[in-house]
Amino acid sequence: MTSDRPTIPAIVFGGEVTGLAVVRALGRAGVTVLVPQPAHPLVRGSRWHRPLHGAPPEGSAGAELAAWLGALPYGRSVLFPCSDPWVTTMAALPAAVTAAHVPVAPRNAALERLVDKARFGDAVAELGVPAPRTVGARTAADLAALSDEELSGSFLKPVDSYAFSARHGAKGLRPADRTEAAALLAALAAEGLEMVVQEFVPGPPDAHVFVDGYVDRAGTLRACLARRRLRMFPPGLGNSTLSETIMLEDAADAVATVERLFAGIGFTGLFDAEFKRDERDGVAKILEVNARPWWQLGLAAAAGLDLTLLAYRDATGGEPPLSERYRVGVRWVHPVPDARAWWRSRGMGGNPGLPVRAWLGPGNAVWNRDDPGPLLAELVIMLKRPWRRYREAAGLRK
Repeated sequence: MTSDRPTIPAIVFGGEVTGLAVVRALGRAGVTVLVPQPAHPLVRGSRWHRPLHGAPPEGSAGAELAAWLGALPYGRSVLFPCSDPWVTTMAALPAAVTAAHVPVAPRNAALERLVDKARFGDAVAELGVPAPRTVGARTAADLAALSDEELSGSFLKPVDSYAFSARHGAKGLRPADRTEAAALLAALAAEGLEMVVQEFVPGPPDAHVFVDGYVDRAGTLRACLARRRLRMFPPGLGNSTLSETIMLEDAADAVATVERLFAGIGFTGLFDAEFKRDERDGVAKILEVNARPWWQLGLAAAAGLDLTLLAYRDATGGEPPLSERYRVGVRWVHPVPDARAWWRSRGMGGNPGLPVRAWLGPGNAVWNRDDPGPLLAELVIMLKRPWRRYREAAGLRK
């Protein structure tokens, strides 16, 4: 009697709730999930987490990762990068390595046009897809090309969003005027952070629409899901903390944009494309694309469309089915930042209440009935946070 249990392990690199979503999806399917250490506490708390030691650190060169993979006792594996540095490293792996250790990552040429926000702006302009106005801005002199009206309706967006978010905890900055914009550019340049000036598309949080899916290694869009942002943190320029699946037809123009963009750059892999429907003209304009697993990836599995498993099957030589079926109205919530977002925006119009049902359902980013361990890890993090702030305020070392 043969077993249907998958025999090729998956190695999940990095991530907090992102890594946890990948570990859970694969673990539930019977895949052995290995996680290079040190892993985030949320990931370590999962029942499916299996530690793997000795991996090079995040941000290492492809040659370092290739050497480490070559020394593993596993003849084959599937690699899931859960951060921009890891997907960049994997996109640079030589073909001799990726034939055995298959990364769920796009080719390097396509990846660079998505991760680098300046090159992304060039790509969408070249392909003629709807997007906000984006111009490079290294110094105050670069701002001269923008009128005061254009500048006041824009924000500073990092070329490397991962590095910027790690330091500043947001997706960008909105300067009050030209003087502040110039000062911010100088300060950010001193940190080694390059910026662009992007038009700020007006509209409430639920004007943000996302198209999530998977393009197989042959370039076929195998699955696609649409969702709407209900709340975000920090407000204005943050990440979704509460999202809900919507009908694919309600985002048909965004899906068409994704297909045109990906065909133009030759993209393959998991993706999360963010749009905002401009209240001035009703057009869904593409803001950015995550070319790797993302925070809300668990929503797809909760809605019945397991993108992670599709990617694993494709990487291991299976034939993932074409699928557009998923449940509409399913919510995903990251409880702690969503509670902060709710508190910050209470009293404002269009602010949904606390999603208690989502806290108890499969769309909870942290707690699940079949994998409760990460909740304990989250509670420990919450308890440590005030003590850490006290020590920092008191000038004490960690």
